[in-house]
Amino acid sequence: MRIVMLALVGGLGLCASAQAQTKLEKPRIALSVGGSISQMNKVAYVIALHRKYFEQEGLTVESTAFASGTAALQNLVGGNADVVEGSFEHTLRMQTKGQHLMCIAVFGRYPANVLVVRKSQADKIKTIADLKEKKIGISAPGSSTHNFVAGLMRRAGVDYKDASYISVGTGLSAVAAMRSGGELNALVNLDPAINAMVDAGDVVVLADSRTEEGTFAAFGGPYLADCLYTTTEFVKANPNTTQAIANAIVHAMQWLKTASIDDIIKSVPVEYYQADEKLYRKSLEKNLAAFQWDGIVSSEAVKSVWNAISILEPELQVARIEMGRTYDNALIERALAKYKAPLKE
Repeated sequence: MRIVMLALVGGLGLCASAQAQTKLEKPRIALSVGGSISQMNKVAYVIALHRKYFEQEGLTVESTAFASGTAALQNLVGGNADVVEGSFEHTLRMQTKGQHLMCIAVFGRYPANVLVVRKSQADKIKTIADLKEKKIGISAPGSSTHNFVAGLMRRAGVDYKDASYISVGTGLSAVAAMRSGGELNALVNLDPAINAMVDAGDVVVLADSRTEEGTFAAFGGPYLADCLYTTTEFVKANPNTTQAIANAIVHAMQWLKTASIDDIIKSVPVEYYQADEKLYRKSLEKNLAAFQWDGIVSSEAVKSVWNAISILEPELQVARIEMGRTYDNALIERALAKYKAPLKE
């Protein structure tokens, strides 16, 4: 799906004002989205896009969705995108491969992965340790869903390799996999797929990272999920553009602090929720807290991400990287100075 948000500089006073104050080196950017743009982990980005906060900063964003975060990353590395919407973990992993990436703005603090168990087997799988020798559905090998369940099993004293993992994708394909045949014992996925299965009585929740409590239980501390990231070369060459991108995301996060669910639904395209507005509304309620913060990154949260991805990739445990190069809080601090909470429009 391709969405082009045009900055009508001549017709929008805010855009003209923004450009008059600060000249953007690259006022038009190509942005690759990792996965379906209507997924709950992208709410802050979607709000910035559809409430025209990028336009208010003088930016035109060409937003293109890819099948996965890895595909979106490859588009950036291949030189076909300027910025990516995806998981913070990519900035750490790619540095070990000599590719320096930096998050312009982190907006998701909870990964929102939920581990569910087939309801018919809930009496046998009551704890994480009970997943040993079970078949678990994940979106893809090495994905955040895979990392999530591996981390849970490690903290429960069980080797994640003692379970089997089956790729089922996200959304409708994940729901179909859980409902068909009975091959899967458990599944890790995101909303709205999780809520759809819970409401239908197909599954019961075993672990939930849509909340601070669940995130700390899974990772042992704070975490960082979705963000907008780019290459360090882009940041150096386009400091004003980079700041404008951060401003738009922070603006969205500040707005989300006081926005109602109705406000949010009115701010997104109708196709995001028209299939089942009740389900979409419930999913927003379950995930909104992930975006209601200031976006300031802590070194502890970065380390939690590093520890999580190192479970599936043990070679990372001995790799040397500069974690501080993967983010710059100064961008967020300047944006916060511009858009002080609470905002109500």
